Amino acid sequence: MVVGTTLLKLDGLAYYSPSFPRGGLAAVFAVDVTNLSGLSGFLITVEHRDEHDTTWTEAGAFTSITGVGTATKDLADLKQILRFKYTLTGSNAYDGVHFIMQAPSWRPYP
Repeated sequence: MVVGTTLLKLDGLAYYSPSFPRGGLAAVFAVDVTNLSGLSGFLITVEHRDEHDTTWTEAGAFTSITGVGTATKDLADLKQILRFKYTLTGSNAYDGVHFIMQAPSWRPYP
């Protein structure tokens, strides 16, 4: 069994996670990067919107990840629906990353 997600740079377009409901007004988001091959950067952006909105806006972003390890991002004042945007920076289409996106640690207050 393989646990986690593997993404390749391919044409350079961003990948998006499925959207999910907010579990609190604020949260700490965490990612475990287990393999980074050929990439100069891996950026995870948290996007959010309210139910009635038609476009996504950026709630915040992790610092660009350049190596194996754990990274976290603490965000507040989150809207009702969230998703992750994954952007890979590298020189080859087959450059990639393997990571495990942990469940958010929700807080009921900002």
